[in-house]
Amino acid sequence: MALRWPLGVGRAQAQARNLVERFNLQRVYYWLGLASAVGVVGGLGALAFKWLTDEAMGLFWPRLVGFAPQTAGGEPSQLVASGPFHFWGLMLAPAIGGVLSGFLVYRFAPEAAGHGTDAAIRAYHREGGRIPWRIPIVKLFASALTIGSGGSAGREGPIAQIGAGFGSVLGGALKLSERERRILLAAGVSAGIGAIFRAPFAGAVFGAEVLYREPDIEAEVLVPSLLASIVSYSVYCSVHGFGHLFTGTSGLTLDDPLALLCYATLGVVLAFVGISYVTTLARLTAWFKRLRISNYAKPAIGGLLVGIIGAVSYAALDDTSVLAVMGSGYGTVQRVIGSHGALGIPVVVLVVVMLGKIVTTSLTIGSGGSGGVFGPSMVIGGCVGALVGTAFHALTPSLVPDVAPFTIVGMAGFFAGVAKTPISTLLMVGELTGNYELLLPSMLAVCLPMIIAHHWTIYPEQVATRASSPAHRDELVHDALAGVAVGAALDAEDRRVTVGPETKLRDVLKIADQGHQQMFPVLGPDNKLVGVLSADVVREVMTENPVPGLVIAQDLLTPQFPELCSLDSLQRALELLATQDVAELPVTDANHTYIGILDRRAIIRAYRRRLSELSSR
Repeated sequence: MALRWPLGVGRAQAQARNLVERFNLQRVYYWLGLASAVGVVGGLGALAFKWLTDEAMGLFWPRLVGFAPQTAGGEPSQLVASGPFHFWGLMLAPAIGGVLSGFLVYRFAPEAAGHGTDAAIRAYHREGGRIPWRIPIVKLFASALTIGSGGSAGREGPIAQIGAGFGSVLGGALKLSERERRILLAAGVSAGIGAIFRAPFAGAVFGAEVLYREPDIEAEVLVPSLLASIVSYSVYCSVHGFGHLFTGTSGLTLDDPLALLCYATLGVVLAFVGISYVTTLARLTAWFKRLRISNYAKPAIGGLLVGIIGAVSYAALDDTSVLAVMGSGYGTVQRVIGSHGALGIPVVVLVVVMLGKIVTTSLTIGSGGSGGVFGPSMVIGGCVGALVGTAFHALTPSLVPDVAPFTIVGMAGFFAGVAKTPISTLLMVGELTGNYELLLPSMLAVCLPMIIAHHWTIYPEQVATRASSPAHRDELVHDALAGVAVGAALDAEDRRVTVGPETKLRDVLKIADQGHQQMFPVLGPDNKLVGVLSADVVREVMTENPVPGLVIAQDLLTPQFPELCSLDSLQRALELLATQDVAELPVTDANHTYIGILDRRAIIRAYRRRLSELSSR
């Protein structure tokens, strides 16, 4: 006897099932759970990376160098110098860090070399969202050694690759599709950025925006990225506090619209400095690749050169702020932001930090050192902003009474110009400083570098738009073909030779041997399609030497053959060719009258015409 549920229970089950289907609750729980898991690991990864970097700094700077680097106001340093200052230690520290980092990277995961954000972008577009599990682990330790020892690199690259790596590994473990794995990878990038910079909103948008060089965004990753960034931010800030990275920004605002002319000038300067930065990094990276020595030694050479630049700069200027050419450099930016009114740092120091940071970052990353480019970009942009602000403060103190706003706007404009991430950078600088009063001048300073430095990007793996991404190529082909009818794709050459049901096989074989046609439509009265005849089948039968005229086309035709209507889309035609595993399909009109034969060549021809039409529009 079959088990029957009480009427009320069955009705409740049906209502629950309808509710799940109507609101797509399965998808809600699915993405909420996965994005939250990525966020938890992103936050824990940020905590681990921060701890490892601090430990590495404590190992190298107070003991070997005899100096405690300046830090951002929101992350006060606990380091205390334990001895006299050593110039030799300043030169050796990044070299030793390069040796250790180079060993880890090139011994266990060569893909972890350089700035990790670019590697995550490449994995998204070209590798199906796949990042081997060993890469985030190696990146974690190698980057902490690089940055902690004084290498000029940022924290966003390593933490982005750590979060992206977990998202990729999770997607692989759950056997998700490539699309879903790519989404989790981007969510991992957002989780890491949102946590380490205490900027959850900017981190979420960054993961969707950094993938493209043109103003484009990966909309499908936004919601998972927001969820992952919220969770990672909460995990990280529950330990390190919910404040902003830079402090002392209250009261900074735009008081006079005429000052926008000064900010426009800043935007132009930022564009050309950004071009110099991208070019220097590319050339030094290429130089290190051509260098015929072991890859293990290259990060050590880069680190040694960074240490020499830092030591020479400090010896020449005798100002600890110039040591921002090494490490994160956030302490010097914090000092400029905190000095309201006139500049609190000598101009020559800012010039040396700006130029030196371009070179030292290029040496660190270009030699194979492990780190990011966001932090150095912020320091360079802040220095440029402070220099331009100082010039205008000297010329028109009433119009530009404070240099600090130019420092903040310079940070936003510079990174947006070289990274092609205008929206997330505006949000990022606002969340880093807690000041949104400078949004208007920041928008201006972001737009100008985006326009002027259009062809230069710090992330070579970026593609122009979604249309240029290998990850979306099949989707775009599919969409383009959906708008073209099969009948519109046929040309005169697609009519092909047809045969009648009474046509003798030897006549069919003659036609097949004279051309390249492999399928013959068999037409009845009024050109109605009654089946198809394969040239291979004809040849096979004729090798048995049948009595001439005994076998005709009607005896061997295939009546139940897949066919297309002229009103069908090329999208359906492509799917039918793939699922039926055939090379050609007959096409008929609505009355089942034969029109022609469609093959892949005709589809490609129609696709090219379609792209040409879209481009002309």
